[in-house]
Amino acid sequence: MKRLVIFSLFFFVFEGKAQEAFITQTSETFEVRCYPNPTSDLLIVQSSVPIKTMQLIDLNGQVVKANPLPNNCFSIADLPNGWFFVYIENEAGEVVKKNVYKQ
Repeated sequence: MKRLVIFSLFFFVFEGKAQEAFITQTSETFEVRCYPNPTSDLLIVQSSVPIKTMQLIDLNGQVVKANPLPNNCFSIADLPNGWFFVYIENEAGEVVKKNVYKQ
């Protein structure tokens, strides 16, 4: 399922095709945890269900990381300091957005 994520005045495109949709957590059983937050090196993502895709997006709407390391981790030591968004999609197509700060 292709999605256009709207956050304030920024537009983010998933899978290269734009369609209007708002990201909401539709399942009460789909829980995601990103830690440590803030972080300076490794960001770990844990989910209560299997993860299909994950993307790390900067404030300009650019996908800066799309392929996590094994065990659903992102190495963000090479990124500049600031806020990033992690979009996590489960196998049912539900998407959750988490805000993380790189220091």
